Parts: sequence; structure tokens; C-alpha cells
Amino acid sequence: MEEKVELLKCLEEKINSGKATVDRLKLLGKIDGVEKLIRKIQQEIRFLEKVQCTGNVKKEHLQSTNLIHLNAIVTRLFCVNQPTNVMKPFKHKKSRLEVDIVYNGGASWVKVIARNARALTLISMGNGEYGQKSVLDQASSYLQCAKCYLYLYRPPDVVFHFAYGIEIPLARRLKQMGVIIEGDIIKCKDVHDNGDKLFTEMYPLETAEESVSVNSDLVAFNASSLKTEIKLLSLDVSTLLAYVTNMTNGYDQFIYQEPLLTQQAEMERKRPVKPILEELFQGKELIVCQTAYENFMNIIGVIGGPRETARAKDLMSKVRIVNDVPTGRIMEKLSLGGKIKNRSRLVFATGENMKSIIVSANEGFVRAARMQGIECTVFLHEPRSLSEIKEGYATKLSPS
Repeated sequence: MEEKVELLKCLEEKINSGKATVDRLKLLGKIDGVEKLIRKIQQEIRFLEKVQCTGNVKKEHLQSTNLIHLNAIVTRLFCVNQPTNVMKPFKHKKSRLEVDIVYNGGASWVKVIARNARALTLISMGNGEYGQKSVLDQASSYLQCAKCYLYLYRPPDVVFHFAYGIEIPLARRLKQMGVIIEGDIIKCKDVHDNGDKLFTEMYPLETAEESVSVNSDLVAFNASSLKTEIKLLSLDVSTLLAYVTNMTNGYDQFIYQEPLLTQQAEMERKRPVKPILEELFQGKELIVCQTAYENFMNIIGVIGGPRETARAKDLMSKVRIVNDVPTGRIMEKLSLGGKIKNRSRLVFATGENMKSIIVSANEGFVRAARMQGIECTVFLHEPRSLSEIKEGYATKLSPS
């Protein structure tokens, strides 16, 4: 009887803990996948509440609940820098691999493991149930998948977070494979002597390059440091227009006949675009592909005002015009239609082939490419159209 009372007490604690976790998550800002995580936690809470109502609680109910793993994900989520996704699925070898947390803007993936350290070692040594994947199997899948989803032209760091620790031989092997380890490293006398050899035989490294041990300090790696490494910026037509338009150069106090221009002017007064671009361009080499250059100069020639034309000439003196590179995954995999226009596809393909950050206001293209499984290495800003000629038909706002 006492045991049952104790189990019911533990059950209530788990339910209350789950509800508190949901409340914490609701305070988070907009992060893709958080709602999915909340639903999973609430599903577990509902199951435990049903058990509580029957009063027929067993140890297995407390030990097997997925709340243990979900709570560990939440704990880790509140510690990461720049989280972008939670429980994000990626296609991998005709199946799906789910990353618990994507952070550093996309530069790092975390898998949270909330299992007993001893059990993890034994399973990795072949002592698990038939068909049961070990942590080493999972590491291999994550590392291979990461190579297919580059962030700033490099695979994301793969971080395995062990909520209940990891034993030395297994930790060492994961580091050799290229996984960054988080969690307590635990000694294990009976496996230490032959564990390394056994793991090496069961999970040989693919290449000598992969055997380099990864420093755990990389866990704190910030995506902003990656951005500073790429010194090449490829400017889209939309960026060139935003940089030279009168609207971003001190002439935003107008109500135009065109509603789109009026809306952009309102946005410009709240969030000026040119200072953002100026800061981004600092210390970088600017390139423009031939197609973007020709389109931009054609637009300037048709609807550009005198000041805008002069700014365009000045800007073109500071950039390097490069040949179009109509090859690579963007040209081969992105189907034309909707927001995927051939000109944009060519501009983005050239930027990617030159391993640059593409600077653009074409959010529609980026979203459409993402829907087709292509993540672009892009810096997005708000659009601004040429406005100088339209000022002649616009209403000037009174100084506030």
C-alpha cells in the first residue's frame, strides 16, 4: 500500500513537472517546432492523467514515459544560442531523421539522449535488442545527413547531449567519429580495457580525416563567427535596387500613387535598409553576376532617376562583375514556376558556386527553394524599389 501511495505521488510530480514545462515553452519566442514539442508533452501528460484516474499505477509507467526525454530537450533548448528549430525532420536515405534542436542560426544540430550511460555502452557493444540502433549507429546517420544540409557551405556541427552521462570508451569513439559530446563522462572499469578496440572493430572510421578528435569547446561556436569567415557577398538585383533607390538615401517622406511604394516608404522610415547593407558590406568583397548586372542596369536605364543613376554608377565601380555559373544543385534541382524564376535561379546558383553569401530581398525565392529541399546561403533584407521618378507624382509628408 505504501509503495502504491509513493508511486501515485511520483506520478503527480511528473504530471505537474510536465505542465510547468509547457508553461515555460509558451514563454519562448517564435521558434519553429516548439508547438510540436508542446503537443508531444501534453500527449504524455494526458496518458499519465488517465493512469492517475484509474489508480493502477506501476513503476513502468514512470520509467517508460517519454516525458523524461522531452524534458531533457526543453532543458537543453533553454541553454542554446540562436535556436531556429525544434524536432526538425530532415530527409536522409529515403527515410527521415529528426534533429532535436537546431541552433547557432543553423550551424549546429543537437540530439538529446536521456538514457542510462551503462545501457548506451552495452547496446553499442551489441547487447541490445534485435534491430535496436546504438548511439554509434545514430551518430553515423547524423554525420552523413549533416553533409547533405550545409550551413554556410559546411556541414552543421553534430552535438550529442547526454542528459545522464556517457561512459569513457563510447564518448571517445563518438569524438573520433566527429561528434561533439555534452554531458558527464563516466568511468567504467569492466569495459575500459577492451571497449575502444571493440568499438573500433564494430564501427570503423570511414576516413583518416574523420578520426580527428573534436574539441568540446566548439559547443559554444557562434554562427556569427562563421559569417565573418565568408568575405564574399553576391548581390542580387533586389539588393542593388535597394542600395541606390532614393527611398533609402534620405527621400522616404512621401505618399506615392503606387500603394507598394507607399508601404515600402513606411517600412523604410521604421527600419532603414541602407545602414544594414553598409554594415554587412564592411570589409567584404562584393560581386554581381553578369545576368544580375544586365538586369539592374536595364531597370536603371528605364525607370532610374538622375540621383539613382549616379548611385548605380558609383556602386558598380565598387563591385566585381563575374560570369554566370549555370551549374550546381540550384540549377539542377529547382523546378521553374511560381516564385522560382530563371533569372533568380541563375543569380543564386552563381553565388552558391562561388561560395559566397547571397544578399537579396527575394524572400519568395528562398521560401520556394526551401519547399523543394534547397536551403540557400542567403542574407535577406526588406525590398525597396526605385522611387525618384515617382516622387514627381507623390505627396510630400509634412515634417513631424
